[in-house]
Amino acid sequence: MQRLITVEEHYNSVKIDNIIKKINDCDTPLHLVYANNAPGVDELGEQRIAYMNSHGIDAQVISYVSTIPATLELDISIELCQTANNEMAQKAIAYPGRFYVFAHLPFGDGNEAAKELERCVKCFGFVGAMIMGHYHNLPYDDEHYFPLFAKAQDLDVPIYLHPTRVNPKITEEYYKGKWSQQTTELFAGFGVGWHYDVGVQVVRMMLAGIFDRLPNLKIMIGHWGELVSFYMHRMDEMPQNVTGLKRNISDYFKKNIYVNPSGMLYEEQFKYCLITFGSDHITWGEDYPYRKLDNIRSFLENFDISESDKEKIAHGNIEKLFHVKS
Repeated sequence: MQRLITVEEHYNSVKIDNIIKKINDCDTPLHLVYANNAPGVDELGEQRIAYMNSHGIDAQVISYVSTIPATLELDISIELCQTANNEMAQKAIAYPGRFYVFAHLPFGDGNEAAKELERCVKCFGFVGAMIMGHYHNLPYDDEHYFPLFAKAQDLDVPIYLHPTRVNPKITEEYYKGKWSQQTTELFAGFGVGWHYDVGVQVVRMMLAGIFDRLPNLKIMIGHWGELVSFYMHRMDEMPQNVTGLKRNISDYFKKNIYVNPSGMLYEEQFKYCLITFGSDHITWGEDYPYRKLDNIRSFLENFDISESDKEKIAHGNIEKLFHVKS
């Protein structure tokens, strides 16, 4: 393979963390934020570059990992998101070609989120945005988010939908049981819950006609399609004269959705996604620094697919999405 670009790689700012600690109206308990940090997440320089070089990673797509700046009171949120984006831009520019950046957006207001996306794309060359969870449990099909999605289509950049903590009411009903609270959190988190949450959000966007209104909107999701993609053909059995949609559910998945492993290097899921999505809609991701995999490059290099498919998945699809040259 000529190049490898990994797409779900995270960064967190110590400066912004210190600001957040002084804010009393934060509606997400701080322990939920800082418990998710990992060594290296607050570093975007030589240490990370050394890791990338030793693992055959030519470039990472950086995203801001904390959900809090995006969900605070709007004036504070705008300021902190701009601070995060300015900081990532400043650090990334020191390593040309090694880092692409997703904007972090104040999605308490769809119009303000759209404005910040446009600023980051036009001023810094950011390649899209990552949304880390929904705002106050509003689903993504709500009109609240539509200005952001419309702006993403206008700018021709993707929006990455990343999992976050499931609505506590859903956790209580579906994931709590006769086991420890920690087990409940894991079950509702990366065990199953947050994958279904993102997957259901994507299907809601389809059923609400978002992709009929914005046919060229590009959405990226991780973890091999967040579970629901495995039922796309079953969902095609919902009649279009009932749903009112212009296309089958599987058509939206195959046209508008791009998936990656998020460090879950499972052969069976990879094969399924190759069959259902095709190599044009698969990218590669490690979930650094939460996952650090010695085989992040060799797994793809040694997989039994054509060299042209490997090149698409390793870097070609990302370069096309981001409008960058190899």
